[in-house]
Amino acid sequence: GYLPLGPRKDSWNIFEKIKSDPNFTMKPSSQRQFAFNAVFSKDTNEGRAILANIIEEERTETSLPIFTSIADKWTRDVNSPRTAQLPTYKYMNVVLDSVFTLAPAGHNPECYRLFESVEAGSIPVLVKEDMTTSYVNSCKDSLHHWRDAPILVLDSWNDVFPAIERLMEDKEKLDEMQVNVIVWYE
Repeated sequence: GYLPLGPRKDSWNIFEKIKSDPNFTMKPSSQRQFAFNAVFSKDTNEGRAILANIIEEERTETSLPIFTSIADKWTRDVNSPRTAQLPTYKYMNVVLDSVFTLAPAGHNPECYRLFESVEAGSIPVLVKEDMTTSYVNSCKDSLHHWRDAPILVLDSWNDVFPAIERLMEDKEKLDEMQVNVIVWYE
């Protein structure tokens, strides 16, 4: 059997609190502030450090509005003032305002970010290697349910900026992609 990881409990609680506001509406992709967000720690997987370097090199060359919060070290308590990680409330608001959410594999290819992004109407972005590679100490083939998902799967993280720049040109297609991923998930 398969038991999905799902969103982190603190993220889910914050998301539910945000949604309970009578003025809350899920923004369509075409009306979101950020083309993508990159919120992760570099030390849980070498692919994350590679992605962090790509973002650092490319961010000054692009006109894409992006949000990044990349910590050097993962800590269990993201809401501690002593951590460099983004607090949960800020994180969920960023995901709710991002068209795409980069979801690089951490300790395991299946990460909370996949579920949190779809719940927030943000399209997850993965790389093919994470979809097919088995990680030591990870759940075997944990992304098999995501293989048919209407998400963005890149050949490598080097493709993130060109692919998203192309997609951002068609606002109607972005809204369609968002609807498709939400329908698939439900």
